[in-house]
Amino acid sequence: MTPKQELCILFHNHNLMPNAPSDRTEIWNSLTTYVIGHQRPDTDAIASALGYAWFLTQSGYDGIRAVRCGQPGEQTQFALKRFGQTAPPFLPSVAVTFGHIAEAQVVVDPNAPLSDAMDRFSTGEQVIPVVGEDRIPVGVVTPLALARAFARRLRGDDGGREPTCREIAEKVTMYKERERVSDHRNAVLRSEENSVLITDESGCYVGMAEQKELLSPPRAKLILVDHNELSQAVTGAEEAEIVAVLDHHRLGNPPTAAPIPFTVDPVGSTSTLVAEKCRDRALEPPRSIAGMLLSGILSDTLVFRSPTTSARDRAAAAWLSNVCRLEMHQYGAELLHAASGLAAKSLDDILDGDRKAYEMAGLNISIAQVEVTGMQELPARIAELVAAMDDRAFRENLALLCLMVTDVVTGESHMLVRGSSRLIAGLPFAHLGENLYDLGDIVSRKKQLVPALVGVLEMSG
Repeated sequence: MTPKQELCILFHNHNLMPNAPSDRTEIWNSLTTYVIGHQRPDTDAIASALGYAWFLTQSGYDGIRAVRCGQPGEQTQFALKRFGQTAPPFLPSVAVTFGHIAEAQVVVDPNAPLSDAMDRFSTGEQVIPVVGEDRIPVGVVTPLALARAFARRLRGDDGGREPTCREIAEKVTMYKERERVSDHRNAVLRSEENSVLITDESGCYVGMAEQKELLSPPRAKLILVDHNELSQAVTGAEEAEIVAVLDHHRLGNPPTAAPIPFTVDPVGSTSTLVAEKCRDRALEPPRSIAGMLLSGILSDTLVFRSPTTSARDRAAAAWLSNVCRLEMHQYGAELLHAASGLAAKSLDDILDGDRKAYEMAGLNISIAQVEVTGMQELPARIAELVAAMDDRAFRENLALLCLMVTDVVTGESHMLVRGSSRLIAGLPFAHLGENLYDLGDIVSRKKQLVPALVGVLEMSG
């Protein structure tokens, strides 16, 4: 099978079209396929999105766009700047809104005579919006409204005067363009209206939408990289069409309507998988992309000290470092030291900069990880971190909220934990003090800590 044939299978029936505009913040459209990492993206999530989008585009497909659904951290920003690469645009949501299905039909003025509306009906229009010069909609003219107007004329009720469009306009349901369609689906199902008006946040006319479009709206098309669980995906992902997955984490994927290419390999970094695809197709990425992919590998493997590291990660990194013409261990040390220490980080940066949600034994678990170059700053932050963790655990209904503090120099971690006292009591780690545990050489969330927590939760259940 040729590369082109393989990609045809990959994107069969997904209607790929030219790239979307290069705005820094995206509003999704159905003509683009978005390559996107998880919420609170780390370096690997950003790098693999950029790299995989480049690979697919170079392989012959338009309409592929790398995006992100969170703010890049300090380490990622360091890598982007180092290699002169722009961060992917921010895509805050892929939920279907009324704006996605609004059709900007030509309107009639409220003071226009009835004959103007009749002319529009003669061209095949079914519903005609009545909108004033201030762009505020008055209502709509329908065939029923037109029939009633003619009935009044035949009876002589209008005194022979031709009514205006305002006088015969009917009220119709209006929605704001930023409202999610799913939030109003029940109302749409119960409604006998065939069309609705859509306005902007100021109440100005945007367009019309028919009921059939509301019940079967377009969906965003996503390629998930560095994750496969909806709990970690961009807002609204449950409404999107997931067309492919490229990942190296545990399976927690949502069901799909049709078979899709789904790659989850036990390597240390999704960037490794992207690099392998490029190398296998003899596609040498530009230095900016190669440097980001190398950064993704070095970051996720802690420069090959993480137990998730495989021979494939080392081989991919060696190939990429040759493309970039730099010594990867020296650069890796710079990358790991790029982030500021705990003392300089805000609580939000520490707890939410790299946090992932999991469901284990039917319970909601959240694990944050922050990398440091020494534990000396941790004791001074424990009290405020515990208070912030309690707040998050309560608001998010979490059974456990864990914060891994990983020393990238020694390859060891400590962990703060809040949540169910019963579950915390079962943790198999050395107790360093109130709320604080010694994880020893555990540095991998997915390969070491998550399996340990799953075991504890299953035993406690």
